[in-house]
Amino acid sequence: MRVFLLAPLILLGIYGLLLAPAHNQSLPLVALCLHGAFYAATDGVIAAATAGTVPPELRATGLALVNTGQAAARFVCSFAFGAAWTAWGYHAALAAAACGISMSALLSVALLRRDKLTPNTMESVT
Repeated sequence: MRVFLLAPLILLGIYGLLLAPAHNQSLPLVALCLHGAFYAATDGVIAAATAGTVPPELRATGLALVNTGQAAARFVCSFAFGAAWTAWGYHAALAAAACGISMSALLSVALLRRDKLTPNTMESVT
């Protein structure tokens, strides 16, 4: 689970680099590598958590449902981020996204601490 909770910090690191006043030619490569680390910390962990909580006979359906939900959420968020970028400019859009990621990460930590995870839930995948 710790790997999954590391993902927002990686994304915040990317946003911090993009918001920094000084940029150099390595920024796109660094951002791309960090974005890959973000996906590695989320996609595999979510699939493993889903597989661990869904009955074996429904595992494929559960994984498909979770992946569909993720894809739909990514689409909506990318659309909203693009609209914010266009309306507010890149700096304000990145800052707003960073605030949203920070709040969602804190909420996730609070909810995961509240729910005592059993060996059959997400804790078993870390």
